[in-house]
Amino acid sequence: MADVERLLHEFIAEDREGGDADPVAYLRRARGTDRAELEALIDAYLTRAPRRRVDPAADQPPAARRTVDELTRAVAGRSGWWPALLPRLRATARLRRSEVVDRLARDLGAAGDEAKVGAYYHAMEQGTLPAAGVSDRVLDALARIMGTTTARLRDAGRAIGGLPPGAHGAAAFARIGTPDPELLEEPRVAPAPVPAVGQRDEIDELFTGPQPQESR
Repeated sequence: MADVERLLHEFIAEDREGGDADPVAYLRRARGTDRAELEALIDAYLTRAPRRRVDPAADQPPAARRTVDELTRAVAGRSGWWPALLPRLRATARLRRSEVVDRLARDLGAAGDEAKVGAYYHAMEQGTLPAAGVSDRVLDALARIMGTTTARLRDAGRAIGGLPPGAHGAAAFARIGTPDPELLEEPRVAPAPVPAVGQRDEIDELFTGPQPQESR
C-alpha cells in the first residue's frame, strides 16, 4: 500500500509541476494488484484534475483545483479519504463548516469549546489528524449531522491506498454534483491542538485517543 501511495503522490506532483507526467511509466513500477490499484487512482485523479489550457496564465477552475487539492491531502495525509469525503458530505447536507462544528460540539457535550472542536474537525478535513485516534462517538455525531453512517466514515479513514468506499470508477464524487462554493470555503482555522502531557481533556481524547499510561 505504501508503494501505491508513494507512486501516486509522485505522479500528482510531476503532473502539477509540468503536466508531462506519463501514467504508463508509473504503472510499470507497480506489480499485480498494486498496479491495478494505482491505475484506478491515477484514472480518478486525471478525470477530475484541471486540464491545462494553451494560455499558461489562465486560471484553473476553482472546483477542479479544490478536488485536486483534496485528493492530494488524502494521499499525503493521515486521515484517509476524509479530506475528499467530509467537504462533499457537508455540501450535500447544505451545511457550513461553522454549523457542523457548532452541532458537533453540542452533541459531544462540549458547548463552549467550539474553537477546539473546530480545530480538530478542520484537521480531519485537511488530512492532518490520524484517523485511528478519532473515537466512534465523534464519528457517530458527524454521521447524524451529515446524513451518513459511522461505518462509512470509519472506512474512509482507513482507505488510504484505495479508492474511497463506495466508489465505482472515477466518478465517485462527481455524483454529488457541483457543491455551492460558499459551503466549501476554507476559513482560517487554528491547527489541531497539541496538549501538553498531563493537560489533555475529554475533547483531546475523543479526537486523538486515550492518553498513554506513563511507564513506571
